[in-house]
Formats: sequence, structure tokens, C-alpha cells
Amino acid sequence: RISTSCRGYLLQLEREGILSPLQREIVIDRLVALDGDEVDIDRLKWLVLMVLSSQPGQEQACARMEDLVFDESESLPN
Repeated sequence: RISTSCRGYLLQLEREGILSPLQREIVIDRLVALDGDEVDIDRLKWLVLMVLSSQPGQEQACARMEDLVFDESESLPN
């Protein structure tokens, strides 16, 4: 259900320090729980943002993810 591009994006977010390994697993759990077909990168970005915003102490990671969500021309973090 999780496309290769979405898996790669999650790994990139982890390498960039936006997601911890535990947060990555939470995102994957939420992805699997979603109804519907394969998830695209845009939907994944919003889901990651929701996970980060629900966890205390993640303001910086959340702000970085907001930049990625609202910068549609950017597909991977820098």
C-alpha cells in the first residue's frame, strides 16, 4: 500500500532529522489505517505534519515540515 516514493520520502525525512525512527513508525501505522488506495506524497506530507503537531517538543520539526507541505515546488527536504 505504501509506494516506493513514499517510503523513500519517509527515509529522507528521517535522515534530515525531521522524523525520528519512532515517529516514522507512527506515520506508517497511520498510513496503513487510512482507507483507500495507495497514498501519494502530498497526503503523506499532511499525515507527517499531523503526527508531528500532536507530539510535544516537536515545534522545530513541525515548522520544517510545514515548509515542505506549503512549498509545493519542493518534493524532498534539503
